Amino acid sequence: MVRIYAALFPLLPLRLCWAATVTVNTTSGLLQGVVDGTVMSFKGVRFGQPPVRWEPPVAFTSTSVQNASTLPPACVQQFNGALASLDQKIFNNPSDPPAESEDCLFLNVWAPSPAGQGLPVVLWIYGGGLSFGTGSIPMYDGTYFAQNQSVILVSFNYRTNVFGFPGSPDLALAENNLGFLDQELAMQWVQQNIAQFGGDPSKVTLMGQSAGALSTSAAYVRHGPGTAPFRAAIMFSGPQVSQPSDTDFSTFNSFASALKKVPAADIRTYLDSIPELFRPVVDNVTFFTDPLERIRTGQTSGVPFIVGNMQDDGTLFSINVTSLSAFLSATTNGMLNAADVSPVQALYPGLNNTQVIVEATKDFRFLCPAQLWTAAAVEAGISDVYRYSYGAVFADDQPFPNAGAWHSSELPEVFGTYDSATATAAESTLSNTMQTIISNFIKDPTTSPATNWAKYVPGSGSSTLAMLAYSGNVDMDNVVDAVQSDSLDSSCAFWDQLLDITNTSAPSSISTASGSSSTSANTRGTSAAWDLRPSMGLLWTIALAVLFMR
Repeated sequence: MVRIYAALFPLLPLRLCWAATVTVNTTSGLLQGVVDGTVMSFKGVRFGQPPVRWEPPVAFTSTSVQNASTLPPACVQQFNGALASLDQKIFNNPSDPPAESEDCLFLNVWAPSPAGQGLPVVLWIYGGGLSFGTGSIPMYDGTYFAQNQSVILVSFNYRTNVFGFPGSPDLALAENNLGFLDQELAMQWVQQNIAQFGGDPSKVTLMGQSAGALSTSAAYVRHGPGTAPFRAAIMFSGPQVSQPSDTDFSTFNSFASALKKVPAADIRTYLDSIPELFRPVVDNVTFFTDPLERIRTGQTSGVPFIVGNMQDDGTLFSINVTSLSAFLSATTNGMLNAADVSPVQALYPGLNNTQVIVEATKDFRFLCPAQLWTAAAVEAGISDVYRYSYGAVFADDQPFPNAGAWHSSELPEVFGTYDSATATAAESTLSNTMQTIISNFIKDPTTSPATNWAKYVPGSGSSTLAMLAYSGNVDMDNVVDAVQSDSLDSSCAFWDQLLDITNTSAPSSISTASGSSSTSANTRGTSAAWDLRPSMGLLWTIALAVLFMR
């Protein structure tokens, strides 16, 4: 039940302003949100109890009135290395930096007003390399989806870095990926409550970018047929591929009792000073070692999906990276080295080393994983599969030299949150086009989301890979240039040997993964997107370091 109340407030002499509040009854309590024109918003809705450090989330329930008019704090974040300030500028605080807290399991809802009935829903999972991020930055505002597309958008926070993915032997294996458990709790909240906002819990689409795309793909894989709390998925730059299954903690010292007593601010300070990053561990419950094989054999949710990459996904990750040999070793966890420089250069004829690094980063981390996912899904008989590459470049959205269509640059167009003061008419048009394309899929994932965008068929036989917004094409009737996937995938025969360890043609000793949006250090710009092996003893080192810092 949605109830709207109007309150009259003096604004200026002889001028009055009507501010409307709206209430919705949920498992989190009686939420008091705000109506602004044709959109009602509910911000800072608690879906989880204040989390106990390194323990699974617990659902929050209440029957009390809850103020839902203010954006919540972010979870505790990690920005480390030489490019930390760029990370923060792009992905975290385009205006004022958000407050941070371990008490951060909140979500936001934007829905049409007056409330509809049976509306489609999109649940947004932000990126940030599983190291940082929040669902509440201005770029992820859901107003335009609700206002222009009659789609309900929900964003939420989940724990990241050591707080969300501690990699600890002191925890049950299935409780190490706390960030994924937070995400599952948010999905559960949507299933229980979204009808109260006019949404249909059977029409939920999971959507994520980069680490959010990896999270989306992990959820896609962990839910079996007919069990997923979503009916479709959208993955911008970063589906999960094969993972190492090393969970040997035998040399890992006990840390929990010491670190649980350390203030979060002290841990945050130390996290920003070290190069290490925290990653999921393979538990084969929340995160599987063989996602592609599970897709091929019908063990996943099997729902329709869109997946793709940016034309210049590699530029952000290649800043200040100059050595191709060092890049190959770090990016592949040592599976490639100086001896492989010539074969990799041969994949990209006519390019200098810097350009090769950019292209190899894109292909290894984003393009080829998308190719593997779509091919596996088609092999499994999943018919509603759509693949794209996005190529729009705008002069007012180039945060570093030679950025191009860089990793994450599509998001302001998708959310409609681009800078209207500097945007061109083409950028505004493309934003409307992208919102329509995404919303078409959210509303009905079994039909084509755009003109000339057919269901994906791998190889050279069909032109089904959508080149989105290339050559200045931004209108709904020309934004898609359909090409054969072979035109982009020529390097994937090489990279797939490292990405698909469940394929019998690939060496069994090779394993890696893809999907980070983090760029904070030179090592972060060159290391494998997902190095999932736990760093033995790292948390004990942190415990000692922060205790001595105090």
